[in-house]
Amino acid sequence: MNEKFLFSLENCIKCTQTKELLADRDDIKIVTFPHDINEWDDEQLNDAKSHDVFEDLQKTAPILWIYGEKKIGYLRIRKWLQDIEKQD
Repeated sequence: MNEKFLFSLENCIKCTQTKELLADRDDIKIVTFPHDINEWDDEQLNDAKSHDVFEDLQKTAPILWIYGEKKIGYLRIRKWLQDIEKQD
């Protein structure tokens, strides 16, 4: 079961930049929702709610969800990546 997700929105510059940072990572599943919440289908709504990112995505994106912990925003996600690269 995949325990790392990037929740992103369509037509979001920061989301696109974040996806580029994660392009070579196969351990993170990228999930992209329509920018307008009214266009989300039931599966997308359930997915966002079950990972506790529904409220966050209404305010900002992207959100990196790692084993229940959230990194919200491009800068925090980039810092997380830099920190784990230092550990390797």
